[in-house]
Amino acid sequence: MTYCILGFCADTGQSGIAYTTVTLAGGGTSPFYSYGGDIIVVQAYGNLATAVAGARALEESDDLDTVVECMAAADDAFEYRQVGIMRRSGQFTARTGSSARPWAGHETGDHHIAMGNVLVGPEVVSNMTQAFEANRSLPLADRLLTALEAGRAAGGQQAPGDQRYDERSALLKIMGASDAQPHVPALDLRIDMQSDAVTALRKAYEIYRPVIARRARRATDPNADLPTSEWEAINMIDNPPPPSLRAG
Repeated sequence: MTYCILGFCADTGQSGIAYTTVTLAGGGTSPFYSYGGDIIVVQAYGNLATAVAGARALEESDDLDTVVECMAAADDAFEYRQVGIMRRSGQFTARTGSSARPWAGHETGDHHIAMGNVLVGPEVVSNMTQAFEANRSLPLADRLLTALEAGRAAGGQQAPGDQRYDERSALLKIMGASDAQPHVPALDLRIDMQSDAVTALRKAYEIYRPVIARRARRATDPNADLPTSEWEAINMIDNPPPPSLRAG
């Protein structure tokens, strides 16, 4: 009941993930992140303990086959899981367990993994791959979110009968805030409990987009930053966020 895409941009050195599921607050129960900025996703009966085991294994080994073996050893139900790992270096691997509920599978391509389970069919994953590869000129966040939208357009999640599950939570996260902070998130947006969460995520991203560079700058030079209300009035006038001030 989940589909996601993990990607790496060789030009910026950023890595990231776009993710959606019918599960409430799925962005907090499936992806995990190492101290080094690696992304470890365990979905299809997601298990954060398995993802934590993967993050710990990454501290000891650069061999991703060894890391997956360590995750399997820590999880008696590993064949029910889908695993995707995207390292900050761009190194990646993916695995779909033999007991993951159909349709389940993954595709890998140039710097990305697209994967999902309980989908209407393989076209969901294929559409994500095609959209990611067709939009190389876009920033990584835009490429990932556009790919996620392509998966939804292909049908997304399959429900019993002729129905399909709604996307009720979604996530967009980019690792690599700046050259000085390569392991820090540049962007971390989540929709936890909302119908059509992918559309809500797109709206949030379009509003938040100018803030990405601001957060990177203020981390290294806070003295140069304006108060939030003043900064937003200057930089977010075309696509304003909710009001920042209220009567005392």
